[in-house]
Amino acid sequence: MPIMLNRRNFLMKSVEIKYTTTHEWIEVFDSGECNVGITERIQDVYGSIVFIELPVLGEYEQGEIIGRIETSDGRNFYIYAPVSGEVYEVNTALDDDIELLNRFPEGDGWICKFYMENPNEKGALLSLREYEAHEEEELNEEEYLPETDFYENVEDY
Repeated sequence: MPIMLNRRNFLMKSVEIKYTTTHEWIEVFDSGECNVGITERIQDVYGSIVFIELPVLGEYEQGEIIGRIETSDGRNFYIYAPVSGEVYEVNTALDDDIELLNRFPEGDGWICKFYMENPNEKGALLSLREYEAHEEEELNEEEYLPETDFYENVEDY
């Protein structure tokens, strides 16, 4: 597991990486801090990501919409909070270089950092093996991931 420095320059040891059925990943550290991003599976199926609306700093509940992406084929998808907590930092480098998200979606293309409010919520997330099985199942279905009609649902966001 990687060891990183948090924003206070203390070493953080990665505890685990979990996934959601909507293709977010979350790297959880001993401190309760988390890195959040999207998996590369979305671009594998729908093409490169050409736009991201980053989360606004603040509190979110697990499953709440925190952002949005648009793929090269013109589809829009929401990004959901994998756990409840506070977004305290966003990856503003993505504003200048969206290719970070395409090249390194599970690394330098991270989207935001969370303070996790309830560690028990990790139980609803998937391990890598479970996520891979979920991907396999989805690929066999007619529609892989429901597209977001962003402009109709903008009031909900």
